[in-house]
Amino acid sequence: MEVHHHSHAHGKKNWRSYVWEFLMLFLAVFCGFLAEYQLEHVIEHQREKVYVKSMIEDAETDRINIKKVVTDNNRRILHLDTLANLCADYHSDQRDDSSIYWHYLYGLFHPAVISPTERTIQQLKNAGEMRLIREKTVTDSIILYDDMAKKLADQRAYYELYQNNSVKLAAQLFNFKKFGFGVSANVPMDSILKKGYFRLISNDKARLMEFANLIFVYEGVVQYYNDLLEMMDRHAYYLIQTLKKEYHIK
Repeated sequence: MEVHHHSHAHGKKNWRSYVWEFLMLFLAVFCGFLAEYQLEHVIEHQREKVYVKSMIEDAETDRINIKKVVTDNNRRILHLDTLANLCADYHSDQRDDSSIYWHYLYGLFHPAVISPTERTIQQLKNAGEMRLIREKTVTDSIILYDDMAKKLADQRAYYELYQNNSVKLAAQLFNFKKFGFGVSANVPMDSILKKGYFRLISNDKARLMEFANLIFVYEGVVQYYNDLLEMMDRHAYYLIQTLKKEYHIK
């Protein structure tokens, strides 16, 4: 009787210990899951912050580039305007065309365009990481900025198109060798300074007027490109302020 009672108590203890062990195991797994979940969140927040800082750097780089390009384009617009007016009001008794050559050279060479720094935006889009950005105001601001970059790229295509078209027409008016292109173009300075060295190869009124019209349109295209650049600059400024405010970045 005594022994039987003892084994019964022992059986009860086993059952409790099984429950206890199960609970401990469950808690261990659950805590592990929580820790992992927490760690994942910490890692995601860290990645979010890295993207945000990178985005700020991109926008700041864009602002520096925009300022330089806007300045260059404002200078170009003045040259193009003078060039178009000189061609539109051309008198065939002119003995010297050096000012037309000069304004053409400055108005058309090396287009001042930018490629926005899309490093971070591309990473966010390609890796599906946009979900890491939790603040809606920030997401909206990034998307708006990306749209602005697309508009700018579209206008840049027009900029380059009009520039190329004007070169085709210019080839009928200017002697390109006199711009100093190519290896054979080492001309003594005294001949360049002589009146009549820079002459148009054609002073046909209709052709000059066509060139003038094209340059007036090209000037407008550059002006609109500059307007978009200044809008982009405002977007960049707003984006930087939003990111810094939402993520408490100094």
